[in-house]
Amino acid sequence: MIEEYWGLKEKPFSNTPDMHFLFPAEDFDEAKARLLYNIKELGGGLTLITGSIGSGKTFLAYAVKDELEKDKYPVSLLINPMLSATGFLKEILSHFGIEKVPRYRVKLMKILEEFLIHTHQKKRVGVVLIDEGQLLRKSVIEEIRILLNLETAKEKLIQIAIFGQPELKKKLSKMPQVRQRINIKYNLGALSKEETIEYIKHRCNVAGAKDKIFTPTALDEIFKFSKGIPRVINNICQNALFVGWMKEVKNIGNEIIRDVVEELLEEK
Repeated sequence: MIEEYWGLKEKPFSNTPDMHFLFPAEDFDEAKARLLYNIKELGGGLTLITGSIGSGKTFLAYAVKDELEKDKYPVSLLINPMLSATGFLKEILSHFGIEKVPRYRVKLMKILEEFLIHTHQKKRVGVVLIDEGQLLRKSVIEEIRILLNLETAKEKLIQIAIFGQPELKKKLSKMPQVRQRINIKYNLGALSKEETIEYIKHRCNVAGAKDKIFTPTALDEIFKFSKGIPRVINNICQNALFVGWMKEVKNIGNEIIRDVVEELLEEK
């Protein structure tokens, strides 16, 4: 109903990792390029991607997963890392397509190593992407260190990338045996004002917009409050579409954005 009013075919501002809406922001593309380079070319083992809440880390993880799977890499994406060390290994094997996953760690490690050796023979490497890395238990971080020991004389058999909030760096700083294995670090920043404006236009266009929905002053106001954080931008815009529909306006101006922002602040 709301989408139909604005001439849209789908919701343009859902906070889900839908690659259909992928926006090529400079910082996002840089982080993605570094990740793929480390996995495919450098073979360094461990990549650390940090960023504030809502900066697009999950979207980045899914984008990298899609890219790797197109090139036939086995990928395990863990979106809930609050697991035991054994549960962590089970999830990886399950994502790699191992149907019968044993209960105990020794057998889990044996099957995983055999799978990775077989993958290496096909000129590929197993990849583990871990979202919300700041929630990792110490025992799982230690398991990551052990997994990174799986290697041939020349190459790692497994590549691991951890995505997390800035406090993840503090957590890893207390574990030098893991910190020293980080090959690439990158902090995913916010969108610039110009990128924020283009991001909003891009999402509207992908959703089927024929006319401009947000006025220039509204776009300025969105950036002012969101500070270029994609999740906040989405929240403001989605609420603004609803308010604009309720008021039956032709486009969304800065007054509606201010009203939406006030409501969002009250909710906090």
